Amino acid sequence: SQNAHPISHESRELVQNVLNIDLARQYQGVKSQETTLYVGEGRSQVREIGLNEAPTANGSLTQSEQTGSGEQSPRDPSSASSSSSDRKDSSSRAPSVAESATTVDSQPKPVSSDDVDSICDSIWSQISTATGRKYSAFAYTGPRNAENALFLFGSDPALFGAEFESATQADFFRGVGLITPTLYRPWLTERLNEAVPKTVKRIAVLEQVRRKTTKWGPILLDLLMSLKSAGQQQSPTLVGYQLGYLEVSTITQALSGIFQNLLAKAPIQNLEIGQHDGPKAALSGTQKEFELNQPKLENAYMKILDQLFGQRLHIVNALSKGDNVEDRTISSTPGYGFGSLLARKEHRERFVSEVQAAAKTRDFTTDAPLKWLSQWALAASDADKANKIAPEVISRLSTDGSVAASKLLSSKGLFYKESQWLMGSDAWAYDLGNSGVHHMLASGENMNMLIVDSTPYSERTAEDAARRKKDIGLYAMNFGNAYVASTAVYSSYTQVLSAMMEAEAFDGPSVVLAYLPYNHEEDSPMTVLQETKKAVDLGYWPLYRWNPKAEEKGEETFKLDSERIKHELQQFLKRDNQLSQLMRRHPQFHANLSESYGTEVRKVQKRKAKDAYEVLLEGLQGAPMTILFASDNGNAENLSKRLGNRGKARGLKTMVMAMDEYPLEDMNNEENIVFITSTAGQGEFPQNGRNFWEGVKNSTDLDLATVNFSVFALGDSHYWPRKEDKHYYNKPGKDLFARLITLGGKSLVECGLGDDQDPDGYQTGYAEWEPKLWEALGVANVDGLPEEPPPLTNEDIKIGSNFLRGTIAEGLVDESTGAISASDQQLTKFHGIYMQDDRDLRDERKAQGLEPAYSFMIRCRLPGGVATPTQWNQMDAISTQLGNETMKLTTRQTFQFHGIVKGKLKPAMQGINKALMTTIAACGDVN
Repeated sequence: SQNAHPISHESRELVQNVLNIDLARQYQGVKSQETTLYVGEGRSQVREIGLNEAPTANGSLTQSEQTGSGEQSPRDPSSASSSSSDRKDSSSRAPSVAESATTVDSQPKPVSSDDVDSICDSIWSQISTATGRKYSAFAYTGPRNAENALFLFGSDPALFGAEFESATQADFFRGVGLITPTLYRPWLTERLNEAVPKTVKRIAVLEQVRRKTTKWGPILLDLLMSLKSAGQQQSPTLVGYQLGYLEVSTITQALSGIFQNLLAKAPIQNLEIGQHDGPKAALSGTQKEFELNQPKLENAYMKILDQLFGQRLHIVNALSKGDNVEDRTISSTPGYGFGSLLARKEHRERFVSEVQAAAKTRDFTTDAPLKWLSQWALAASDADKANKIAPEVISRLSTDGSVAASKLLSSKGLFYKESQWLMGSDAWAYDLGNSGVHHMLASGENMNMLIVDSTPYSERTAEDAARRKKDIGLYAMNFGNAYVASTAVYSSYTQVLSAMMEAEAFDGPSVVLAYLPYNHEEDSPMTVLQETKKAVDLGYWPLYRWNPKAEEKGEETFKLDSERIKHELQQFLKRDNQLSQLMRRHPQFHANLSESYGTEVRKVQKRKAKDAYEVLLEGLQGAPMTILFASDNGNAENLSKRLGNRGKARGLKTMVMAMDEYPLEDMNNEENIVFITSTAGQGEFPQNGRNFWEGVKNSTDLDLATVNFSVFALGDSHYWPRKEDKHYYNKPGKDLFARLITLGGKSLVECGLGDDQDPDGYQTGYAEWEPKLWEALGVANVDGLPEEPPPLTNEDIKIGSNFLRGTIAEGLVDESTGAISASDQQLTKFHGIYMQDDRDLRDERKAQGLEPAYSFMIRCRLPGGVATPTQWNQMDAISTQLGNETMKLTTRQTFQFHGIVKGKLKPAMQGINKALMTTIAACGDVN
């Protein structure tokens, strides 16, 4: 306004007089317990402050504080004891203010809005005395007899004030007042009523609310409560507006619209004033970091698409470096991508029609193109055939030279059938109707959509509650006409490959949900791997594939690729909700409308025949067999999965899962159950079987009288060399077998024992145990079993290892994991190396989504049990610098080092060789 003047910088003395710097530092140094910006959401103050901590602006105590009783601040508990001890030592010294405050016990005084008001008044008074500028909680400018006013918060009041001062008689906003708050929280009702003239009848409330979640804005509600409590006979009428971006050239038009609506008989609430978004400056210099780019982490899925479909891959909304910012912003939207796919499809359909018409003419120089064009036109919709014929067609047209050939060659790229994909993000899941997901599904067009969800499991609850994310997968499956897959490349790479190939082959809309959790685009792949494992293991992100047309081929429509699913997906599969019934692809009408009595009878007969056939197949399929495993390094798990596949081939209904994943209360209902467990630590169960064993061991209500079972255990008979430790060999399997017998279970086969010391390792004992199991189940002599490669034995590993080298060198440089491959683990045993992990950290790291804390144990041979002092010192240096600073001289007459991580494994072996010692074959009783 015309009274506005530039504000000069305040002096240092003024700032020190107004603000208590020492007290401010004291409060800033203590972490607040509040979790929101405004204490008590801005309406109530609950923070408690001791009286001796509440000085005035200049640091002295107020009168109420001097006369009241205080309590020692909890932030300095030592001062009370020091003060009391000082009083004991010298009673003649006059007590300080802090000491007197601690001599009387009292409750801390809650800080109220009145206290904040008095503090602010004190500060504003000092500023007014020093600078002449006056402040108050609510400032009112304009005539004191105004009937209309504008309440403005968050925008430039000078822009509005200048327009009010220059208003003419023709303007709707002449003679109005302007109310601007200086202190928003706590909201001071009395100060507001003092500032607003009694003559005001209408108030326009301008709020800058970008995302409106309620009908009325927060400021309008505050004003309404304050004015209602003022005691006036008739409180002013309030009209809310959503304030956007206003320029100097549009402020007059905006104010005219505001007050024209305000003066109407029935004002319209929540009108939008100004532009929704302000102007965007061109990106330059350091602003380039805000440019729209695809996160590098998403390259994992992009590489898979590129490897699968190669040159025929077309991502319609891919970001191109040549595009300007506006074009890239538009092309990344789902609406643009969907429309572009439709236009591209129609363009190719027109091209196919042109080819079909050209194949019937004689416009070519030779007859060679006619044959190939006819063949291509018949296979144009088949990607494999069309792409195979396309090079031949283009070659014939290129050598023809006619006008018709040149016309077709101008669009030769359309001879190839593209794999068309639309890329999206989890931002599309908040509004399915406007994001393009609904339009693609409703269209039924043959196109593919890849949705990348980047919300980590640990951050799922921090999402905006006002914007609920929908499950795109469930939404698409309820349509019934779309292929849907939920994938995670850091959990199952092969499942991602299968899902993308099936989506491309599906004739209709396809939605592939791709999980890629990260907090920042700079997160490492290891962080993404941890978050993915946590989400998949806990069922937050289930892996599945849904193909509604698979039923026509006699296959299952739903395939679950992970062990757990969330409740919403389970409810969908049960088809119990009304939505899935209402949205059937083939609606069922009442029989009176669509069928006769004869057709109804025939349908019932067909349905009964089908049910009887399924019962017959189930009877022919054989008995059920549940296989539970407990495994640390994967041997027992792989053995269980192989046993399950062999059981299916023999007609059994098999189910394979980890012991801890199995509900113990269902065990009584099992018919045949097989347990395969390895041995960990001192004869303990592996990590994923420990809880199951505790439940079985301590159960008092398990009755296994009708349950047939068998147990196979994996261990190493030479792992415990002492005689008193021999009982640890395969102890989990033996204990489990004995406990199941005690609970009344019927043993199918005696407990099988696999020993790593056998010629073929545990495979030797397993080869004897498995045939006995099939014989006990009555499926030993089954014809037509598929041929499978023989199991990989230690001798096979040695033969293919290039003289015990294998892929050890490659595994050591792999920084994505602290482990090495299973084959390399076997090979390193010949080099005197065992891979281990810290059992004490297993639970904690599993909860964090991390792999076990892998390290390696090295045994160094000591012929005759004799070492020179120099060798001893060299071994001690290796354990100190490269291990966990422990070195053992074992009963095997070997030096034993523990806690050597993979990155230090090679230097440790070099140090041992430098001492003229070796580790070859030191993992057995070599001496």
